[in-house]
Amino acid sequence: MPLNYSKWDNLELSDDSDIEVHPNIDKKSFIRWKQRDIHEKRDQRKAEKDAIKAEMDTNDALSPRLDELIGSTKKQGSAYYSREVAKLSAGRQQRGNKDGPNGPTTDDMILSLLLQIQQHENLKGKAGNDLDEALLNELQRHREKLGARQTQIQFELEQMEKEDSKKITSDSIRDGWNSSYVAKAEPQPEVKRKSASKGEKKAETVIETLNNPSSSTSAAGAPSSTPTATAAESDEDDIPEADDIQRQFADLPCCVPSSIPLSASTIPSEFDPTKSLNINAFETALQFLSKHKLLLHPSSNTTDSLLLEAFNAQMASKSSLARRCVEKALMIQYCNKLGPDGVNLFFRRMVGSKDGRASVVYLNDVLATYARIRDRSKTLAEQQKDAGEGEEQIQLVAEDDTTTISFDLPDGPPQEVIELQGEAKEKINPEDVRTWLQMRWDIFQSFPEDFRKALETKQLRRVNEVLGSMNVGEAEQIVRKLDQAGILNFSSSEIREQSAL
Repeated sequence: MPLNYSKWDNLELSDDSDIEVHPNIDKKSFIRWKQRDIHEKRDQRKAEKDAIKAEMDTNDALSPRLDELIGSTKKQGSAYYSREVAKLSAGRQQRGNKDGPNGPTTDDMILSLLLQIQQHENLKGKAGNDLDEALLNELQRHREKLGARQTQIQFELEQMEKEDSKKITSDSIRDGWNSSYVAKAEPQPEVKRKSASKGEKKAETVIETLNNPSSSTSAAGAPSSTPTATAAESDEDDIPEADDIQRQFADLPCCVPSSIPLSASTIPSEFDPTKSLNINAFETALQFLSKHKLLLHPSSNTTDSLLLEAFNAQMASKSSLARRCVEKALMIQYCNKLGPDGVNLFFRRMVGSKDGRASVVYLNDVLATYARIRDRSKTLAEQQKDAGEGEEQIQLVAEDDTTTISFDLPDGPPQEVIELQGEAKEKINPEDVRTWLQMRWDIFQSFPEDFRKALETKQLRRVNEVLGSMNVGEAEQIVRKLDQAGILNFSSSEIREQSAL
């Protein structure tokens, strides 16, 4: 049988001793030149691929931001657009108008795009619905361009990878099979999540709800009488909130059979684990843990976070979610306590045991822990109801020290004839200006008399006092009108003026 050497056809050699050169050319020098040329071209292709991959990562980060901008602008119009520009501008000013350590950040790129759209010819002289539609069209156009660019560079990268795969180089050599195996400990990941009681600060004006009984939940009522209820054994501030992966884990199908009611604290005596156990739910959980091993790492605090999530869900009357969180929290705890091979051992005992005693112990622990959380949350809810923490209020609060809230009140109804001067005379329609000014005046006149007087003082304290005396729905409607009329200003007032014109 003849040997097939075709697989070596694409072998790229830089120092082939059998190469033939012209008699007038030094062979060693020629080999060095060829070697240098091959390595230079290889490095150049690698740099091009790295640049394309970096651009693709940037586009992947920008795409959801643009989708969010398009959706919010479609709902709220130019008012949302102006707020977003002001918020991003304030964030950049905090950094001293400097780029990030690796160049412009995603926020900087979004801000640059929004400012570029704001100066576009299609937006000049437009207001109201016309301005909203023009902003939306420009955002959608840039989103389509970004998608087309992403498709193009992805195709270019695939072609480059395909071309490189044709050549056998030292970079492409890998061990096909090796009989030795050394298990290395995974590096400890950095877990960066906010604490359950600490909120993130943003440089923007927010509407703050005061004295809301339903918003103040505490982890102090988590179960604390058994080893499985670890969430209440540490201080509330030290328990991190559940992240997206942990919430996805909790949302997996419930391992507790649906035949067991939420009111049960133990498994019924007639329950047969060999027939009624939800094996598919355990298999789904095992597959998820195989893909997200970080959940098992001690630094993730998965058990504590999910128990806290269960308590908060129960306080919000989401009983099914609360029991699923308890179930997954104890599943992680059992796997960790069973040793290095705890995951395989746990699931093997759950679904592979003939008598099902291990699954009965686990499910009883889940039901008992959930029952304690359910009872404790019920007690706290009754205490909060009896305490009567007061009525909800809407207040205007600037969370950034550099952000100030001011009020730009209309002087009165617009004049019948409006004359523009300078460049504005050629670019802006006076009727559009008059319509905008009339709308501002009409909105101001629609406010209650006591609120108009508070606005005339231009003092935030007086405005908040009147807002606090209103019910939540009425106060929210007034705040929206303030923003729509350009009366409520913060950080950068010229942005709102440009949008209005």
